[in-house]
Amino acid sequence: MLPFNAMTRSFFLKIVCFTTLLSFLPYTGLGLYSLIQVKSLSNRITEEQTRTAIDGVLAQKLALLEKEAELNQAEFIRIETALNLLQKQAEYIFTYSKPDGGAHIALKRTKEGYMAYPDHKNASLFLSSIAPLSPRLRTDLETAAQLEPLLKEISRSEPSVKAAFFCFSESGFLIYPPINLEYEVSLGQLPTDMHVQDYEFYYIADAAHNPDKGVIWTRPYEDLTHWKWVVTASAPVYLPNGQLRGVLGIDFPLDHIVAKFLSLTFSEPNAFAFITGEQGQLIASNQSKTGHTISDHSTSGLFDSNNRLISPIPEAGTKTKGVRKISSANGDAYLLFAPISNSGWTMNFYVPEADIAEPIAVQAAKQTDTQLKNFIFQLLFFLIVGAVLLVLFSYRFSRTVTEPVKRLTTAIQKSGEGYYRQQIEVTSQDEIGNLTHTFNWMSHTIQQLISELKRRADQLEEKIGERTRDLQIANERLLEMYKRLKHSEQARSELIVQISHDLKTPLTSIKGYLQALAAYELTPEKEEEFMRTVLARTNHTIQLIDDLFELSSLETHASALQKEWLTFDFLLDYALDMAIKEAEELNIEVRTNYPSDLPLIFVDPAKMNRALVNILGNAIKYSREKELIRIHIVCYEKDGQVVAEITDNGMGISEENMKNIFSMFYREPKAKEANQTGSGLGTSIAKKIIEKHGGDISIATTSDVGTTIRISLPCETDTEESVG
Repeated sequence: MLPFNAMTRSFFLKIVCFTTLLSFLPYTGLGLYSLIQVKSLSNRITEEQTRTAIDGVLAQKLALLEKEAELNQAEFIRIETALNLLQKQAEYIFTYSKPDGGAHIALKRTKEGYMAYPDHKNASLFLSSIAPLSPRLRTDLETAAQLEPLLKEISRSEPSVKAAFFCFSESGFLIYPPINLEYEVSLGQLPTDMHVQDYEFYYIADAAHNPDKGVIWTRPYEDLTHWKWVVTASAPVYLPNGQLRGVLGIDFPLDHIVAKFLSLTFSEPNAFAFITGEQGQLIASNQSKTGHTISDHSTSGLFDSNNRLISPIPEAGTKTKGVRKISSANGDAYLLFAPISNSGWTMNFYVPEADIAEPIAVQAAKQTDTQLKNFIFQLLFFLIVGAVLLVLFSYRFSRTVTEPVKRLTTAIQKSGEGYYRQQIEVTSQDEIGNLTHTFNWMSHTIQQLISELKRRADQLEEKIGERTRDLQIANERLLEMYKRLKHSEQARSELIVQISHDLKTPLTSIKGYLQALAAYELTPEKEEEFMRTVLARTNHTIQLIDDLFELSSLETHASALQKEWLTFDFLLDYALDMAIKEAEELNIEVRTNYPSDLPLIFVDPAKMNRALVNILGNAIKYSREKELIRIHIVCYEKDGQVVAEITDNGMGISEENMKNIFSMFYREPKAKEANQTGSGLGTSIAKKIIEKHGGDISIATTSDVGTTIRISLPCETDTEESVG
């Protein structure tokens, strides 16, 4: 009673007993039923395997047969293509060849009466002793000799070809490679009174046998020379008047066609390969070991006494391949066939069914007996092992039910203690698995809520830090702005002082001259001189004010650029003309070097002209002490920029003053010593204008030698907005 009571109190033991009993009974019945079905199943499998093996063998052999047929078909097609080209060339030369256009052929007549060229031991041209050597024939022979390079090329490009030839209706032929006529005649292979119309390779190409005038193949025959069995591809050559002038031919050896095919070996002892013609006649077979014709096929029941198929295949000779089951003297067999459509031949395999099926059946019977014995012992073994496995499986299955319940109980207890990170592995997709998944989701949700609270606390702390950093950055910007304003105020004060000084000097001078004019009685010449001086000082003051206004506009962006597309060389030439007109009294030599393919630049013409006039005016002004002022301007494109280099031979700039050359109101001390007037704003204005166009300006100079101003401006199409 104690085990029974334990089982009633334990859900685990209930599942173990129930699953063991439920599984063992069907398992035992299935084993006994399998024993009964093994023999029947083995027989069916043997039959199916035999049929599958036969189908597989036949499919494999048919694929091999089709491949061999395709290879031979390709050989025939290549030869037909070459012969078609040769046919067109022959008809062309016979139609358009000039009477004296061929090579001179000196035929040599032998004692037997036939003629050869160039000699009877290495002849490429043969003329039968019955052929009348008329002037027309001689002319045609010389015309046909033009085909010799093509005949040579066919033999060279197609190694399998034995000979290519052209037969005349007068019983002569042109052939390549050349043959030893003397030797062939001496053996009786080549009749000296040969009549070509009696040979199949000639007459099958005439109008009666070949009305389409295409390529046609002969039956296998023994060649006139020692090339043994061949087939010949023949094509007629007609004159424009429709007369058959001759026949072109290419000899293809039968050995080359069938050697590989007939060398095939079969695992089936009575299988063999053979080739048949259009009428079912046997051409070659590998059942005989002595040659290409078989001596006895009566055992196969395929051929009659004339070596023709007893039951011709309806599909043979067409483009259809296939497998046909036949009855022979030795039982059922399979005949596999694949056509070579150009020649009308069919390639065949003969495979007896017994050669394929019997080895499989014998082997299957042995394996069935062995497997049946093994199955009986294995069945007993598996019944015993199965019982043990069922107990273990039942135990394992029950654990899959009770273990998740235990894990859930433990996890719920830990959750009650505040541990929410735990995740229980989901080992099934049933109700217990869904319960486990729900518990995991609940734990994960609680953990997410805790993490979200922590994340928001972190975000709040981070935002406070960001606000602190923003205040620090704003404070730094205010300090920087204060420094800039202070610097701007200092610069403004210095500018006012400088402007006051530069305006005071000419105004004081003007005041002095005007006072002198008012206080003294001067001669008209002196008054005119004083007035010119006052006017010059006034113009200088006005120019200074205009320059300051221009510079102020560029600084404050008040002056918008009115841009358009122009070439740099046009702007340079225009500015150069203006600068030279202001110094017409000087001796100025100008040299320019502009390439013809300079790209356009997008600039404000007026502003850019102001900058260039300032630069060119300075180049002329500070070269006045020279007897000959030289100005050299070079333009070129580099790295998406149009560059202009303006070189003069003036007084130059000292090295220590180079850093101040673009500063406002700065003037080179040597210019002051030379009494050269100026405001010191020209280079500053030029620099601002060029930089406003997105360009750059630089100076290279040597004191007392000259100065080079380098200006670069962008030429890309997207440079259409002013650069501040």
